Amino acid sequence: MISPSPTAPEAVRVVVLDPVDRGALERLSAAHDVQLAYGTPQEDVADRVRDARIIIVRSGVKLTAEVIEAAPGLRGIVRAGAGTDNIDLGAARRAGVTVCNVPGGSANAVAELALGLCLAAARNIALADRQIRRDEWRKPALAGVELAGKNLGVVGFGHIGSRIAGIGKALGMSVLVSVGRPDEERRAELAAEGYRMAGLPELLGTADFLCLAVPLNDRTRHLIGPDELRAMRPGAFLVNVSRGGVVDEEALYTALSEGVISGAGVDVHAAEGVRSPLAGLDNVVLTPHIGAMSADAQRRIGERVTDAVEAMLSGAPVMNRMC
Repeated sequence: MISPSPTAPEAVRVVVLDPVDRGALERLSAAHDVQLAYGTPQEDVADRVRDARIIIVRSGVKLTAEVIEAAPGLRGIVRAGAGTDNIDLGAARRAGVTVCNVPGGSANAVAELALGLCLAAARNIALADRQIRRDEWRKPALAGVELAGKNLGVVGFGHIGSRIAGIGKALGMSVLVSVGRPDEERRAELAAEGYRMAGLPELLGTADFLCLAVPLNDRTRHLIGPDELRAMRPGAFLVNVSRGGVVDEEALYTALSEGVISGAGVDVHAAEGVRSPLAGLDNVVLTPHIGAMSADAQRRIGERVTDAVEAMLSGAPVMNRMC
């Protein structure tokens, strides 16, 4: 006897608040009423999703309790990426709304950007580009440092952090890793991969390049503040591809302005869509949260997003369910 399969998904309204892969949208549109609402002001999000059965979001919009409560028919939220700090999981749980994320799909893209920011900051690539566009040739002043032979400190060893470590090792860097639950078994596992486990204080004082790859939560908010920046090596570089709130931006501005550290690469910001307070400094490379924005990563994420939507609607198991 053949076991019954989950009920076929019904055609429902799917509201997409942030851009996702076109192929994923075409697949969803073939079966559902897909409403694109890119760029919806935060104050209008609740009205925009009132008749949504499924919401797809990235990091650009906050799904607050007010937003979730405004959609009585809401059954699921799919975060097209890893971090869920922009979703009120408690409110979703109270409303019986399934929430899942899509971790790992963009890990390689984010890791490659992290090392790209290391290179750009260490070799003054962005500054050199700006100067030459102004017809300024200051070659001697643009001398930088190489990555090979330097210490790479990686804070967080999930999908992204582990890939950053792997690329850094391939570039000839010595890799030190800070993990959330350190123990001797984990230390041995990391050692077998050629990495050394270390606590954050040791990383701060040892790393030539410190890369942050942790989620934003109560434990990691302002993980790097004035004291931590002062504990870093004077010639060190800080790279943040996690979340803007992990770093105290005011303290980072001061550290960069006063030469406490040599430079930084920042892809994530405390406030996105507005001018960064760091924009006036030459020793920082800024990108607008493009870590996951490779065509390859977006295709992978799009496939997993559509799979998650259909699972939510059909009653099949939902991968990476948060609540």
